[in-house]
Amino acid sequence: MKSVYIVLCVFVATISTLIMFTFDATLGIVQTCIFLVLGIIALIMFLVYDKQIRTTIKRAAKYFEQLGIVESFPMPTLICTEKGEIIWYNSFFENEVITKKTSDKRKISEFVGDVSLSAICTTERGVNIKYIDRYYTVFGEPINTDYCLFFIDNTELKIIAEEYKNTRPVVVQMKIDNLEEVYRNYKNSECEVISGELEHILESWASTFPNVFRRIGSGKYLMVIDEKSFESIVDSKFEILKKIKDYKYGNKPIEITLSIGIGRGGSITQCDEFSKEALAMSQSRGGYQATVNTNGHLEFYGGTVSGTTSRTKIKPRVIASAFADHVTASDAVFVMGHCFSDLDSVGSAMGVYSIVKAFGKDCYVIVDKEKSMAKNLIEQLLETPLKSAFIDSEKAYDFITAKSLLVVVDTHRVESLDYPEIFPAFEKVIVIDHHRRTANYINNAILFYDEPNASSTSEMVTEMIQYMPVKVDVHPMIAEALLSGIMLDTRNFVVSTGARTFEAAAHLKELGADTVAAKQLFANDEENYKLKNEIISTAVVYKECAVAVATKHSPELRIVASQVANELLNVTGVKSSYVLFEENGQINISARSLGDVNVQIIMEKLGGGGHLTMAATQLSNMTMGDAVIKLENAINSYLEEAN
Repeated sequence: MKSVYIVLCVFVATISTLIMFTFDATLGIVQTCIFLVLGIIALIMFLVYDKQIRTTIKRAAKYFEQLGIVESFPMPTLICTEKGEIIWYNSFFENEVITKKTSDKRKISEFVGDVSLSAICTTERGVNIKYIDRYYTVFGEPINTDYCLFFIDNTELKIIAEEYKNTRPVVVQMKIDNLEEVYRNYKNSECEVISGELEHILESWASTFPNVFRRIGSGKYLMVIDEKSFESIVDSKFEILKKIKDYKYGNKPIEITLSIGIGRGGSITQCDEFSKEALAMSQSRGGYQATVNTNGHLEFYGGTVSGTTSRTKIKPRVIASAFADHVTASDAVFVMGHCFSDLDSVGSAMGVYSIVKAFGKDCYVIVDKEKSMAKNLIEQLLETPLKSAFIDSEKAYDFITAKSLLVVVDTHRVESLDYPEIFPAFEKVIVIDHHRRTANYINNAILFYDEPNASSTSEMVTEMIQYMPVKVDVHPMIAEALLSGIMLDTRNFVVSTGARTFEAAAHLKELGADTVAAKQLFANDEENYKLKNEIISTAVVYKECAVAVATKHSPELRIVASQVANELLNVTGVKSSYVLFEENGQINISARSLGDVNVQIIMEKLGGGGHLTMAATQLSNMTMGDAVIKLENAINSYLEEAN
């Protein structure tokens, strides 16, 4: 049809041109040129337009061919616009996905929710969704400006996978803490009643979910459950811990708690090993808590107050003997405490120095003197022959051999050491610490002596001195250093103080410790005294917690902050205290309590750690205001768990 129009136009143009030549040859030539130009333009446009038509026809043919393939594709499929409007779907989608209730849905979001089309098309393994009561994995491919989505129904597989997950084995080991100590105060017949009633509490609790429950020793139980039951235990926040703690015999409270270790995430044999490790961790952290070991990843529940794990003198005797063997087998011993060392860290290090020298071995104490919070003590030691005990970190490398031994005191984490870069140089490591063990503890120690119910590491080392197979000569100044360490962590024998603490202090007094000299190690100069009072004046009480912020900078700010935290506990109604200060671009928090609040757990929530009554942490990339808010959130979380 278009060809006829073209021929007709050419005929009319030719006739009009001949007529024009008849009247005026010049006008005829001009008109001929105009028609030639227009003809060329028309020819070009025709050819281009014709090609577009042919391309469109081919694309349409291909589209309808593909549409036929997609229509017969054996899975639910749809096509939607880039705005998510459904423009087509095949019969499988209509019959298997769309129901009578959803037949009017025309938006892809009504099927896949908030998942974007680009996310569906760029995810290699597809996007998992749930629509009504079915599970689908959705894949997508872009088609020009539209999208083609494929729905794979894997409901049965998902159900089987969920059943498999819910029935995975979980091994639970439980130990009643301090049972032997309690039994000493009762007759045999009464002990049997107590044991039976405690076991009845455990059995009643266990009967609320499928399990295999067995007693495997005195106060020790083994239980095998499935993953679904484990989740219900977690949801209940391990209520069994409180049930055991609240137990009374004849309306009389008994100082007894429960430690739980749970292993999951592996075979039944692996779970058993995981649970043993988890139980040991719970007990090493003081008891009255549960530790969940999932393929080596540890999580802690409970432990908001001190447990009742027993402390007997058998353990320090055994440790002292083993320690002596390792020292004898070494050519030299190096001692190192935590960064920003305090009186307990330096005091216990010097105590270990005395023990090692008693065996005739070389001993070196590695400490960062500039950053230490025990500068008064270190300066006094450096003025005596004991100055030879200290060695610079760089020079230490010259004396380290394959037979050298590193003794870590008052911490159990590599990253907390004064010089963590030295740690890999040692093949043999011993840890002595009174802090509750954290997940990232030194796990390759040949001897790990942790006692969270001890007042301080200085107390632990003092006991070791008494049980050594050789006589240990302790310099009076070292005895004072050990005593000052105990005084620091007990806040002058007020918190975390037991009979063993006073026994250790009495022994140090016998060794020549001067209590006045030990007390003077805590003295402040006039400037620090004023700074301490300024920080105290900023304190506000938040849910029985005193929070103070230091705004001035001082070389002794870290020491003063810890002293302020101790002072704030003297305020009526305050159960814990927190002092925030900025140093080297980080927000530091020094936390203290009288024992009713476990500040270690609060600091762990902020990435730190410590002890029941003394802990700390460091926060990066935030303002002081943000740090205060984060601290308050951690306190709120702790109080919710405690309640």
